[in-house]
Amino acid sequence: MRQVTFLIAAALTKLNAAEFLNLMSRLRGLIETATPEALGLTAEEFEEFKTLVDKLQDRIDVSSASGLTETLDLLNEQRLNVVASLFASIQAFTKLTLQDKLEAAKALELLTRPYANLRKLPDQQITVTIKGLERDLGKEAAQAHLTTLGLLDVYEEMVRLNDEYASKTVQRTSELDLQEMETVGELREKLTPMYAVVTAIAEAESIAKPTEATAEFIRMMNATIKEINKLYNLRTGKESDEDGKKDPTIPGTDTETPENPDGQQPTNPDGEQPGEDQQPGGEQTTPDPDDNTPQPGVDNDGDGSPEVV
Repeated sequence: MRQVTFLIAAALTKLNAAEFLNLMSRLRGLIETATPEALGLTAEEFEEFKTLVDKLQDRIDVSSASGLTETLDLLNEQRLNVVASLFASIQAFTKLTLQDKLEAAKALELLTRPYANLRKLPDQQITVTIKGLERDLGKEAAQAHLTTLGLLDVYEEMVRLNDEYASKTVQRTSELDLQEMETVGELREKLTPMYAVVTAIAEAESIAKPTEATAEFIRMMNATIKEINKLYNLRTGKESDEDGKKDPTIPGTDTETPENPDGQQPTNPDGEQPGEDQQPGGEQTTPDPDDNTPQPGVDNDGDGSPEVV
């Protein structure tokens, strides 16, 4: 009889978003290594699975739009300050008597004059306008004048800050668009049954048509699930200590044992159920009808009052 290796069950609902994404990404990588065809999957099935994993990756990695807004505000202020410093320096050089610097300053002042009110524009228009200024100052003659005045580094800093602002703007737009897409929870709800189907097909293929590729897939997938289970246990602290060795509890099997798991009352050491007349230690007290010994707290003589012994 041949040996068959089954996939270990993974308690997907126990995993947090990062652990869930890790498992799905690792599964995708193993399928790509083995090839979907070798595991009994169609190209369309695998493509659908990959698309959802990519969406989940984007959703988890996305940073908050409010954080980017703060970054953009800072970059905007920095680039405007650099532009103001550049214009002020050019104006200062126009008052010098040094001929070479005076000529360079006058040429640059004329070139930058159309951009004097740049700060008053909306942020997005500022980006485009600085791009125009960058082109004008990037020409060979203007670059020579900037070099003469020692302002080339100021120009380069203006270009760097404006490019970074433009890049962050695109990123924020993308993230705001993602926020209108499916949530992490919604994507997990779609991926969970798909994970079950994909792994079931691959497992069935490894049994019905075993190959080296299917055997390696099962082996590596089981190793992956064990690893993720271990990471889950490290995060939650759900480990048991036995003879100094800690054995991980697989997510989904770490149920807590209730005090009375079968719903019955605890039994005494003899295995009997405690009754109303049972005393501690397991001894049962049964009144003897022929015993006339006065009992405390009982009306033994019929005078209407209990006896005190």
